[in-house]
Amino acid sequence: MILYLHGFRSSPQSYKARLMAAALARRGLQDQWWCPQLPASPRAAMALALQRAEEWLAAGGRRDALAVVGSSLGGFYATWLAERLRCRAAVLNPVVHAARDLATQVGAHRTFHGDEPFEFLPVHIDELALAEAGIPAQLDPARYFLLAATGDEVLDWREMRERYAGCRQRIIEGSDHGIADFADWLPEVLAFALGETPAGAASGRIATAPRVVVGTWAQLGAEASRIRSEVFVLEQYVSPEIELDDMDAQCVHAVAHAADGRPIGTGRLLPDGHIGRMAVRAPWRGQGVGSALLSALADEARRRGDREVALAAQLRARPFYARHGFVEEGETFMDAGIPHVMMRLRFPHG
Repeated sequence: MILYLHGFRSSPQSYKARLMAAALARRGLQDQWWCPQLPASPRAAMALALQRAEEWLAAGGRRDALAVVGSSLGGFYATWLAERLRCRAAVLNPVVHAARDLATQVGAHRTFHGDEPFEFLPVHIDELALAEAGIPAQLDPARYFLLAATGDEVLDWREMRERYAGCRQRIIEGSDHGIADFADWLPEVLAFALGETPAGAASGRIATAPRVVVGTWAQLGAEASRIRSEVFVLEQYVSPEIELDDMDAQCVHAVAHAADGRPIGTGRLLPDGHIGRMAVRAPWRGQGVGSALLSALADEARRRGDREVALAAQLRARPFYARHGFVEEGETFMDAGIPHVMMRLRFPHG
């Protein structure tokens, strides 16, 4: 069972709700979807969702088969609900401090879909404050998945990242509060909500080898920088000033694309034969994208006459590079606050 809780002024007719409902219907799971029109009162909205979930559990539903998906204010509700039901919750650009952020919304409003009038009252702020006080400061990281956009024009994605620290997170570079590119991330959200591992083309897996393009920074920099920012800056907290440097203009770059043309991975080859900035977007990891990039850069090094290539591998990536013939050398060292070790691949002569 998936309970979807929409945001302030929104409805079951929102883009994300309709997209999820259609995806479940295609899988024959429409009976496991519940997305009500929530009342303006936070107390009433949370009570409605809690009652529906408890009824489903009382009828024999398994707690580990229950998930709440919440967008914006619905993300706050989803967190409140998940703490009471001990179930999974996927939160999409969630409100973190609801009483503070919704205080400016007291007054008359109309819904986005249907243009229905409603009043958001001062007492509703009190209800949000009471609910927030009932959510523990430390959440169970195994039960939450955060999808947050750095381009959110309404809420601060950094507060979301901190509130759900330690939980599974997908920080999207750019996008917006409504997550206009939600179709790209739906498979991962749906897989989490259903408690499964994504599979098949619809989940972001690639049926064929990725297409790798090799070129200059002028040609590939726009795509490469977006991938690197997502992986290094947003996921690993590397400073943007460190991540981008003057060497990019002197390097050979490789960008891997999925079948639909989306850029999904990148790497670069420096003039001295070092390979660096290897990054693959999370939904496509473990599918051969990194191998394709590494092979393309090594082939480029061979073509220009290099006798070897070297790289600074993050410790957790050592097995990957070892499988491709790279050998460790030297001691572990820190780079951008992350432990690394040098690894080298020598090309056979002749």
